[in-house]
Amino acid sequence: MMGIVRQAHKWIGLVLGFQLALWMLSGLGMAILPHDKVSGEHRKAEHAETASLESTRDQVRFLPEVDDRAVRQIRLRTFNGRPVYEIVATDGNSLLDAETGRPIVIDEALAIEIARSDYSGPGRISKAIYVATPTLAIRNHAAPAWRINFNDPERTSIYVSAATGQVLERRNHYWRTFDTLWMLHIMDYQNRSNFNNPLVVISALVVFWLGLSGIVLWWDSFRRHDFNLVAKWRNRKKRLTLSLTDSEGGAVRAFDAKPQQSLYAAMEEQGYPLPSSCGGGGTCGLCRVRISPETPITPADRRQIPESELDSGYRLACQHRVDTALSVILPHGLLDAKTFTGTIVSSEFIAPDMYELRIALPEPLAFRAGSYVQVEIPPFRSHLDQLDLPDTVRRQWQASGTAKAFGTDTPLHRTYSLANSPGELGSDILLNIRLALAKPDTSGVPVGIGSAYLSTLRQGDTVRLRGPFGDFHVYDDGAEIVFIGGGAGIAPIRSMIHDQLVSRSRTSKVSFWYGARTQEDIVYKEEFEHIVDNCPNFSWHVALSHLNETDAWTGKRGWIHEIVRDQYLASHPDIAQCRFYVCGPPPMLEAVLMLLNSLGVSEERIAFDDFGN
Repeated sequence: MMGIVRQAHKWIGLVLGFQLALWMLSGLGMAILPHDKVSGEHRKAEHAETASLESTRDQVRFLPEVDDRAVRQIRLRTFNGRPVYEIVATDGNSLLDAETGRPIVIDEALAIEIARSDYSGPGRISKAIYVATPTLAIRNHAAPAWRINFNDPERTSIYVSAATGQVLERRNHYWRTFDTLWMLHIMDYQNRSNFNNPLVVISALVVFWLGLSGIVLWWDSFRRHDFNLVAKWRNRKKRLTLSLTDSEGGAVRAFDAKPQQSLYAAMEEQGYPLPSSCGGGGTCGLCRVRISPETPITPADRRQIPESELDSGYRLACQHRVDTALSVILPHGLLDAKTFTGTIVSSEFIAPDMYELRIALPEPLAFRAGSYVQVEIPPFRSHLDQLDLPDTVRRQWQASGTAKAFGTDTPLHRTYSLANSPGELGSDILLNIRLALAKPDTSGVPVGIGSAYLSTLRQGDTVRLRGPFGDFHVYDDGAEIVFIGGGAGIAPIRSMIHDQLVSRSRTSKVSFWYGARTQEDIVYKEEFEHIVDNCPNFSWHVALSHLNETDAWTGKRGWIHEIVRDQYLASHPDIAQCRFYVCGPPPMLEAVLMLLNSLGVSEERIAFDDFGN
């Protein structure tokens, strides 16, 4: 749940941040603009004293006869130095000469005369336009009107009412800029007048939600000791002892660490860098170590580590600070992990979005089946047009809407499970890499940096790796094994199956349930069929989830967790004695773990890998 809140907070914040920037910039722009020029008052002529009604009373000789039902008001005022009646009626306003009773028509010539007398500036009249219906420039007035344009540098326009001859508005490029900024500020993109329009209300509610979710994430991200500045100051020179022990219980060494330093940073400082893909953000789960079970459990620990392992003291090193002496049991393989340079032997697409990378190492790598390596992604820049991809992959990239340019300015690390079993390829290793393209609802996002970078490599190129790492491995207890996988999660499972059945000749029952989208996504089909032919205790089952009814496929259709439930586990005579090994995309992994939990399978019988994709 916290992961959903974090993702929603991030993406909604990104979208709303754009609008917040518009609010800030538009408000700043409106404040900077000179308000007298925005209103056009600086171009208003200073008229001589106009004739008053008192001075023109002798000219009033006509009394208008009007329909009381249609007329709302009659005003006697002066216009062009003479008295006039302004008739305010339901169907619009009009002027009558108070001396003769004749209607006064505001034609183009008269509108130009009125505008010229109102204007004070260097410009000359360039055009007169009749405005029959209200526009944004006179949105607070009734039409019709005359727009009289002047050719001054400010592109002044004076709007004269075609009914009453009054100057309605004085507009110029200052006002037009202000009006655009005002539109962006109040988010009324249609009428530019409603400050309480639905978009503003919705944005305000979203900002309120962002504030609340930010408090939740703050609570999730910070600890009480983060704010204990007095203790930090007192302990700034204090050193606390960290004792390192390998996974078999042998003492490695002890060293002093700085108080309040993260355990992840302290170990890296001493030459024991833990694997990580998130840079210490608590989202990849790779920096898992074993410390005291009494150590408080953080929300990030709960998201990444099974309950049974939490009870045993497993925690994420990046989420815990050194505030007391600690004994740390290192993950398997960390002490033996090496940094080495590999040479690309081949790169071949084995599915529409997945390719197999074969890398030659300087010497054979000692590892357990199910392990992974960390690959260094150096700073680089590239483009789709520079890649030598199969046509089908190139079309898929273009159709997905994934951004064509990609790269990074800082070194990154990505983790990939080893697809080969120990000793299978001599000093070579296999990696299955899924090209992370945009989903249909995320068009325009960048491609996965790690998968895209490795797709640029060709035979003879080199790559920096570190490893092996990982605790995802098969227990040698003779129990029945059920592998469940999907996508690039087939990599560690392939390694385990080869190791157990081909290398070790395991005799207990083994089954592999593999979920794919279409027939083109099935990988290593011939290999698994060959193992089936030679190992009677092995079976493998494929279910396809994205087929059309007309597609020629006689196998299983649907989600793999439902297939293995309905066709195997629901009728299994002793499911509690099986061991389950699961690896695949996060939705599949979550669905399988929920299924096994609902069937009463204990966590001790389940091993999974959720980062080898």
